[in-house]
Amino acid sequence: MGAWGPGIFSDDTACDIRDDYREYLGEGLTGDQATARILGQYKSSLADPYDAAVVWLALAATQWKLGRLEPSTLAQALRVIDSGAGLLRWTAETKGYAKRMAALEKLKTQLNSPQPARKKVARQVKCECDWQVGEMVAYRLLSGQQVVFRVIRHKTDKGGTYPVCELLDWVGQTFPPREEWMSAPIRPSKVDRHGPIYQMMLVGLNGKWASRFQKLDIKMEPSQNRQVSHIIFLKQLDGFLKKWFQLE
Repeated sequence: MGAWGPGIFSDDTACDIRDDYREYLGEGLTGDQATARILGQYKSSLADPYDAAVVWLALAATQWKLGRLEPSTLAQALRVIDSGAGLLRWTAETKGYAKRMAALEKLKTQLNSPQPARKKVARQVKCECDWQVGEMVAYRLLSGQQVVFRVIRHKTDKGGTYPVCELLDWVGQTFPPREEWMSAPIRPSKVDRHGPIYQMMLVGLNGKWASRFQKLDIKMEPSQNRQVSHIIFLKQLDGFLKKWFQLE
């Protein structure tokens, strides 16, 4: 966890608090209940001056945006800003310090302004994936041609579970017999300054694009081990395959 910029939500913990608060509201908790759960969850962070500042600023900004800013949260966030606690770990007289100060002043102005009407937060539908490691899954391109992915592993976070796949070097409409898949290589991608693409994490299997996948009832050991994977949303998959793998 850490900060990567001067913005209020340029911080892993701040983003987690925002997402957690919204998730709790979506589950049916009241604002007070969601706040209590957040403060309990981040109890250890509240004991550290810097981490406590991150908690209160993120919570206040999130509550205000949803029309649920609580007086106690507002008081804590303003204390953080006015005391300078929100500037801890930022070196004075640097560009980052100036930008952080500007972000805090902007937030202070926002928090002191009338908040928007209370927004209802829908329950989050988490992504699910029942594809097994080694399972081969076909995908129908817009042209009607089929390509085949093989599952390497799964990635699970607060949004659900996603398959990380490798793309086999095959395209067609009639699937070959099982024995021919034994020697199917991985399809090479174009190469940019970061190198070729080997693994893809597919996001959005709950959406309408899921109907274009077909499980082949074939499982084979993946050819790759854990590597950095590219995150691909299914609505972008056809364009991605065309650009990087010359498939359409």
